[in-house]
Amino acid sequence: MRGWKTCDVEYQSYFALNDLWESFKEWSAYGAGVPLLLDQRESVVQYYVPYLSAIQLYGQPTEKSNAKPS
Repeated sequence: MRGWKTCDVEYQSYFALNDLWESFKEWSAYGAGVPLLLDQRESVVQYYVPYLSAIQLYGQPTEKSNAKPS
């Protein structure tokens, strides 16, 4: 988390997406492994992958146009 001072607010924090992508460089090719405990018994590792997250963040649905070409 970064921040800067402005005339209105003493400290304004912000988050740059580049910081997120840089953090994924340190993890494996499979993404970030996060250990989970299922039903208080079974231990698994779930992987979060940055390029799939980017698709979810920036995906735009395509709209079909009903306009006839001129």
